[in-house]
Amino acid sequence: MVCRGSHLLPRLFEPAPKGGGHPVSAMSISFHIRGQAPHLPWFLRRLEAQGLAAAREPAATRLPAGWMGIELEDCWLDLGRDGDHALAERLARCAALSLPVVELRGDWSPFAAEHGFMLLIGNPPAPDSAACRMLDALAPAPGCWLPCGPAHSARFCERVFIALQHQGLGSLRQPDGAPHALQWEAMLESQWRIADKLAELAQGYLAERVGLLPPYPSPLPEAAQHFAAALARAILLTLPDPAVRGEWLARIQTILANQGAN
Repeated sequence: MVCRGSHLLPRLFEPAPKGGGHPVSAMSISFHIRGQAPHLPWFLRRLEAQGLAAAREPAATRLPAGWMGIELEDCWLDLGRDGDHALAERLARCAALSLPVVELRGDWSPFAAEHGFMLLIGNPPAPDSAACRMLDALAPAPGCWLPCGPAHSARFCERVFIALQHQGLGSLRQPDGAPHALQWEAMLESQWRIADKLAELAQGYLAERVGLLPPYPSPLPEAAQHFAAALARAILLTLPDPAVRGEWLARIQTILANQGAN
């Protein structure tokens, strides 16, 4: 956020008067928007578009300078773009303050200031809490955000979605108006590298955050009963192992060789 030298941009918001079109909150919400990043003004504009009007005086902060997110009176909404270790350090600091942490991840777009952000949420807040109302205000519509599971789950889901997006687009040649032969071997190799990365991500998440790998007994263990765990389990159960992929490649090569001979 453009801070002009400041790492803390305080804002205190209250719901607009009745008839002002505020759809998500029936209570005043005091918070700080903290940090510096290009997308933070978009968050502020989205909140203002939802009818949250700025009040005059901010509350004092309890958290270190340099963190990026939204500090409520009773919760920290973490917008850090760093890794799991840094998040774990912030979780420990907030736990010492008895301050709940909600993890927010997503592909922030300037258009979201008008239409709402596609939010991936780790450790979702309780319904009717100030943090829940804040997420409803930031989302395209109240409740239109994805609860991924406990803390760190939103990061995992974001990494998977980025890999899947790259899998769909990364192997395609940029159009230049000229015909080109299909480089199917290179395309398959690229796809399988991404598949290996997805399997690595899934195994790492289940091992570190859930504590066990599939197949699971029935009923499903409680630690695996969340979206991110289900996504990781689906990846591991559907991706073929390298030996099977090698068989597929040999069959494709045989088919193409026969077609070329004919």
